Amino acid sequence: MNNINPIVFQLIVDLAILAAIFFLLWRVNATLRNPIIKSHQDMMKDLKAVMDESQAASESFLKALEQSRLTIKELAIELELKEKRVKTLLEKQENSPVVVGNKQAGQATDKYAQVVQMISKGYSDAQVAEATGFTEPEIGLIVDLYRVKNENA
Repeated sequence: MNNINPIVFQLIVDLAILAAIFFLLWRVNATLRNPIIKSHQDMMKDLKAVMDESQAASESFLKALEQSRLTIKELAIELELKEKRVKTLLEKQENSPVVVGNKQAGQATDKYAQVVQMISKGYSDAQVAEATGFTEPEIGLIVDLYRVKNENA
């Protein structure tokens, strides 16, 4: 029995190779079923947390952006209203009768000059408003118009 028949030997070798192939396929299949190991699972959880945080930050950014847009719209509307008011005030001033001998034309100019003088002396807008009867925005407008008038002159 020392001599093993070559066919039997070939059969034993083939069966060993077949068993090795089945073992390897079984291991590969087990790896494919559960490909993510613990560290990969932790990384996936961290990635999901970062994505959720990013989405929350982007949503709050979009809300802030929308609020800013609405605020800018409100400011634009207020600016248009003030522009209309200034235009009507200028039209009233242009349409008002200018009498040289009367104090009517001189009073307005004197009041405006008084505002400019007080501001140039260092009085605050609130102090000038209290003294002259103008509102603070009107005082700012008078000072701005005075500056523009002097720049153009």
